[in-house]
Amino acid sequence: MTSSNNKLDFEVTVEDAAGHTISLKVWSTHSLSLSLTEGHQYELENVRGRYWSQGGTRHYQLDSTKDLTVTELGPPGDNATRLLIVGDTHVGYRHRRRDKKAKGARELDARDRFRAVMNQANTLDADGVIHAGDIFDHVAIGSDRSFVINNLKSEFNIPFYYIYGNHDEPASRRTVDGATEDVSGIERLSTVGESVGEMDVTLFGIDYSYDNFPGQPLKTSAQSVLTNANVLVVHDTPYPVQNGKGHLMYQKRGADFRVAVKQTSVDIDLIVSGHMHVGQQGTLDEFQTPVLVTGAPTPINNRKENNNPSTWLLRVTEDGIDGITRHPL
Repeated sequence: MTSSNNKLDFEVTVEDAAGHTISLKVWSTHSLSLSLTEGHQYELENVRGRYWSQGGTRHYQLDSTKDLTVTELGPPGDNATRLLIVGDTHVGYRHRRRDKKAKGARELDARDRFRAVMNQANTLDADGVIHAGDIFDHVAIGSDRSFVINNLKSEFNIPFYYIYGNHDEPASRRTVDGATEDVSGIERLSTVGESVGEMDVTLFGIDYSYDNFPGQPLKTSAQSVLTNANVLVVHDTPYPVQNGKGHLMYQKRGADFRVAVKQTSVDIDLIVSGHMHVGQQGTLDEFQTPVLVTGAPTPINNRKENNNPSTWLLRVTEDGIDGITRHPL
């Protein structure tokens, strides 16, 4: 409903998961561009809420803020596959020498952020979590490994698909692989595709491999041909990937993603890359393959850019990739 109040852009009535009827007011001063579809589900972040009692009845109201973000989750019963994407959680970061930590992250305990990622996946009703490497920091100790394993086996019960990054030391790799080898729903990705949902998405993975990227080609299968989307997960400096302005994201030659695409007959619909701590989206050179650089969910970037700690929600339907939305953490 539009409003005659020039300070109020519009007002709608929504219902929360508990069945409470709530008025949502979006104010013109916040200069927001929102489109809401009746009957669809949404996640609201950075919204101001209040309630009061009147005549024995509790009333609720939500107001927009300048930072309000609205993510569509689809209609009730929506059968899209939703995957929460993250990288570079660096559990164990707190053990680094103070002079080796990013400014503003001296007191950071990355365990809290790893837990927050799993909580967010649960809140967004994700069908799984994709981790693009550096689960751990290189100084992680036994209690850090136990923390991660306990969370993966916890009440969240969310499938977890991962690769290893350059900070995932051999001890961390052995611990996670050994502790989760027979655990359903926790899978290390490889060149052999892993199916998610009713063959909705096939995930491939390449661990950080120094100068050996990309190694063996991805394995083509009936699954990878019939799936709605094939996603390749890597951990390296993306090259040559262009940003929205047509400039290379990184001038330094890292992993040449073109080689990975050329040496396989699998049609790659999205490349997800960890390693770089500033999240952004781009396109792989002449292939026009979308590339998502996850960034880090913790403020550990040493460069000038604000890494905007966040995760990403990938939505896949029978028509393929239906959208990627960023979620601040």
